[in-house]
Amino acid sequence: MSFYLMLIGSVLVFSGIGFFIFIMLYFGVTKKKYETIVSGYLSRALPMPDVYTVFYHGGFFTSFLLVRFMRQVLLGKKIGLGKKGYWLPAESYDYFNTLPNELIVWIKKYYMLHIIELSIIISGSLFILLDSLLGAVVPGYAAYSG
Repeated sequence: MSFYLMLIGSVLVFSGIGFFIFIMLYFGVTKKKYETIVSGYLSRALPMPDVYTVFYHGGFFTSFLLVRFMRQVLLGKKIGLGKKGYWLPAESYDYFNTLPNELIVWIKKYYMLHIIELSIIISGSLFILLDSLLGAVVPGYAAYSG
């Protein structure tokens, strides 16, 4: 049993890492869409929390957080910072609602790719953690699992 838990966990984690590399390549190919959306938003002098402005300059590694912000605005939700969320001005929500369908689809697709990747890595990590915990708690667990 121990071998199988560790094997499943390892396969999932490495698959998630491979998927992460795929997302990096996908972002590299579609980076112009990302920059079009953000630069259009900022050029209209619409408010963006400072942390998201920093994320914009972080490139790929912070792009998921900024795309999450875009998705929240696109869905008409409050922007959560800290314990409270706050509403942006109506112009911010209007900007995302007037984007071409191609860019809206890109936001949704990029967000979902990251959610899938994180789900794969987290589930694999949980299998590995479960195996480690069972090995530490159950006497002879590793000896009888074959």
